[in-house]
Amino acid sequence: MSGGCAVLFGLPFILAGLAIGAFTYFPAISSWWSARGWEEVPCWIEAAELKSSESDEGGATYSVEASYRYEFDRHWYHGSEVSFSSGSDNFGDFQEQTFQKLQSSKDREGKFRCFVNPSKPEQAVLFRDLRWGLLLVMTLFPTLFPLAGFVVSIGGWLQSRKERQKQKLAALHPDEPWKWRPEWVGDTVHTTKDGLLFILGIAGWILVVQLPLALAVILGGELGKSAMAVLALLPALLAWIPLRLAWKRIKSRLAFGRPSLQLRRFPATTGSVLEGDLRFNRMLSPMTTISVRVLCQRQITRRSGDSRMTAKETIWEHTETLSAAEARRDSGGVAIPLRMGIPRGLPASAPDEASIINTEGEQHVWTLEISSPQGGKPAVLPLPMFTGNEEAGDEDAVIHAPAEVVALSTEDLVSRLQARGVRAEFDSNGIPTLLDCPAARNRSASWFLLLFGSVWFAAFVFMTYQGAPLIFRLIWGITSPLILGSGLWTLLHNRRVELTVGELRILNRIGPFYSWRESFEPRHFTGFVHDTNVQSGSQFYYRVRGETIFDQKKTLIDGIAESVTAETLAKRLEQWRRRVG
Repeated sequence: MSGGCAVLFGLPFILAGLAIGAFTYFPAISSWWSARGWEEVPCWIEAAELKSSESDEGGATYSVEASYRYEFDRHWYHGSEVSFSSGSDNFGDFQEQTFQKLQSSKDREGKFRCFVNPSKPEQAVLFRDLRWGLLLVMTLFPTLFPLAGFVVSIGGWLQSRKERQKQKLAALHPDEPWKWRPEWVGDTVHTTKDGLLFILGIAGWILVVQLPLALAVILGGELGKSAMAVLALLPALLAWIPLRLAWKRIKSRLAFGRPSLQLRRFPATTGSVLEGDLRFNRMLSPMTTISVRVLCQRQITRRSGDSRMTAKETIWEHTETLSAAEARRDSGGVAIPLRMGIPRGLPASAPDEASIINTEGEQHVWTLEISSPQGGKPAVLPLPMFTGNEEAGDEDAVIHAPAEVVALSTEDLVSRLQARGVRAEFDSNGIPTLLDCPAARNRSASWFLLLFGSVWFAAFVFMTYQGAPLIFRLIWGITSPLILGSGLWTLLHNRRVELTVGELRILNRIGPFYSWRESFEPRHFTGFVHDTNVQSGSQFYYRVRGETIFDQKKTLIDGIAESVTAETLAKRLEQWRRRVG
């Protein structure tokens, strides 16, 4: 989709959400805030009527219309505004109760009370209640619609602009693909955009829409009137997700700004030395340490009809720690020398992102990640890594046997599993003796599921309380426990696999509440396999399972980010089975 088409596609969502907010939600919440200072005066009800309208689905909505007169500052006025929520609705019994109160007052000579704007006496209202349930539903449209349209419009426009830049560079340098990306300028590699402003904009818009309602519920004392009012606070908590992502990027910028890599030899080649200067546009403390990780990732694009799905996995990586004490002064900051060997036999990087997305099959991407011990999101530099002349006898060539890249050593296997929160132990022959998957090793995913599931469950409770149609209560009532259950399982479940010469024991535990143990002999297994069972964005997650003679598959470990790691671990387990056999 071109940039113009993306903008046109997302524009109706933005306009629809803004229109609903401008004409319904924001006027209602603004009127409630201002009415808190209005004066209460007597009034006389002249007429009151409850009107109903039937929808096509058979449901009925109600609205109350009334006329009344009141005296303020020795002047008489007429009013017709009943509440700040104009129009008809069926949220709760507010409309019916309002009519009953007005009708009862009319039967008692019409005496009632109203609230008058002292700075504009002709403006008055009979009921200034904060109908937080109705306002909560109203907030969904100005929150979600503009965000969805904004992501489609701006994201599509930026991607289209980047693609045009790539095509322009490719036309200028048709035989030099290492000059096709805007991050590759001269002999320097620059960081990719971290999207900080984009993420802050999302968080800011959520707070702009949801925070007035949350504050109104708190300051208006609605929590004391009904415990259900806490539901109105939950959507504002969703801003925590983009704010947390933004804070990670801010921490990285505070730590080392926007780094770049000036290569001594451009482009870099496999089977040689990656050498250059890491340049930082700010001063670093001599006590600072910088973690530099180079990754070669396989990106797989699969077609399903007209849609495409892209996943990635790491096939090689190497990490080094650099000290800022080795830095030298540079223009506007400091520079730290970098020297890292790249093995032979690794694939070259794809020249552009569009070819990865649009080309079915496998391509590879090289990146260099710079991390700070203080945390934050690593700065990412796309590396121009191309295949070099490995037979030329280059003095800088890295002498590594061109063995299979998937052959991980025991040390690599332990470190990769440890990066996923798994403690693994192996014997001298490289056969696993312990695989410990502790509870809450995917803490961020579990808390996200719990937060999202709480909001989803709150929507179910709210729908039940308001008497929503049965189909909505069924959908939310079934899915919300499943989401919450998944979050609790991820947070509390611990799996420990112990292997001896003649036995494999699996101990599963759910927090301190429940546990169960299973024991198998090597003859009980027909083999060990690995597959993928979860995808999050562009990331596949793999598991290793044992196939038994009881026609069962027992999961031993899951949540592995690379198929290479899962495949290697399955082969090691297969060695354990065959050794005894």
